Amino acid sequence: MSALAWLAAALIVVGAYPAYRFVRRSWRFRANATVVAVVAGQVIGLVLVVVGVLLLPRPDLVGMGWFDLLLAATILPLAIGDLVQSADRKAVRVGLAAAAAALTVGVIAVAATPAFSQPVVAGRAIPVTEKTLADGYQLAVRIPPTASDFAARDAHLFVPPGWLRDPSSTRPVVEMMMGQPGSPTLGATLDALHSLGDDRLNQAPFVLVVDQLGALDKNPPCADVPGSKLATYLSQDVPAWIDANLPASHDRSQRVIAGFSHGGECAAYLGAAFPQTWGAVIDISGPDKPGEHRPVFTRDQYFGGDQVAYEKTWPVNVLASRDYPQKTVGIFISGAADPTFRKQVEDTATAAENAGWKVTYWPVPGAGHSSPTLTKGLATGYNQLIASWLPTDATGAGERFLCVPDQASRACGLTQAAAVGGTVAIVDLSALAVFLVIALSLFFARRGATLRRTRPTLDD
Repeated sequence: MSALAWLAAALIVVGAYPAYRFVRRSWRFRANATVVAVVAGQVIGLVLVVVGVLLLPRPDLVGMGWFDLLLAATILPLAIGDLVQSADRKAVRVGLAAAAAALTVGVIAVAATPAFSQPVVAGRAIPVTEKTLADGYQLAVRIPPTASDFAARDAHLFVPPGWLRDPSSTRPVVEMMMGQPGSPTLGATLDALHSLGDDRLNQAPFVLVVDQLGALDKNPPCADVPGSKLATYLSQDVPAWIDANLPASHDRSQRVIAGFSHGGECAAYLGAAFPQTWGAVIDISGPDKPGEHRPVFTRDQYFGGDQVAYEKTWPVNVLASRDYPQKTVGIFISGAADPTFRKQVEDTATAAENAGWKVTYWPVPGAGHSSPTLTKGLATGYNQLIASWLPTDATGAGERFLCVPDQASRACGLTQAAAVGGTVAIVDLSALAVFLVIALSLFFARRGATLRRTRPTLDD
């Protein structure tokens, strides 16, 4: 039971007796004071709702809290009315009225708290508009190489629209790497998520596309070698930045390392070497070793000619060398028509399965080492992972009470206010109608009794 529900319940308990006394006394005096107090209180409550919609940063996040505000506006006038009408036991009446007032303030404060939520990511306020609520938001971020001193280009972050609807929540996060040559951009990620439809877009994780190359023409191995601590950058600096700057889940099963081509090999190696950091790996068309097209050059250039050291960075060898007591999800994708990387991805997927990973492998029909493989591979990976997260409510779509998915926050707040006002009006009018029916029935009953008492008898 939420704090708001407890406060509302406490307000009802405290206000019940004075409200009953006030209603009973008002009933005996034709109920004028009761009707005036309730209607006036609820009108004030409706005015506060409208003011809140106009002034609060996120009125759409109040939701059902608007009804609690109007509950307070109903209970408080009744309690104060009891105090005004009571001539006896003033101290008790004052105490109850003061308690009702304090609880009213508490209800209003708790109900309105979500409305002050401002989506902030990486120290930047994210605009909440119809566009961002429908498509999410993108921004470039600088990740400092604190532990690695790796000279990376700016990363790019995707903020999912579902999170913007509920910025108090956390989300899974994907650390993504593109291929070589390439840049850390979000194009393929957005294409993949949009291809899955609005629901999956709303349920998407944070996606951080990072730079594992350093420059367009560089091709470093995904390892710590002399002059390049890339593995440290990707396994320490980037996760540390995520923890410090994103409302990201710390659940290992909701941390993903992903990549295409060079980035796919990196993802497979890092997932195998650092299983405590990531619970899932997406490897799309990843080579089976660093610099696979020039292995001798790569060995001599980065590993000082040490073949043993070089082979220790091959994903299949890492997978074969260690145990994985915690289950890792491995999603491996290649182009079915890719003459080079399909076999290498299959070998890595087989090694992962032998190591105890939960493996999915899919060759994209008719595709090679190309953009369609990347987009369809990401779509497959995101779709599978999001489906596994949904039962845990890790990627809830952030549905807002009575609002359509892409409705702006103020328009959504107005929709909620209108619904609250309409509901209260219906309840008030229904209660007034019932009261009038009962009052008229009693009136005619009393009148009939009076007429019977005063009707002349035959003896008269």
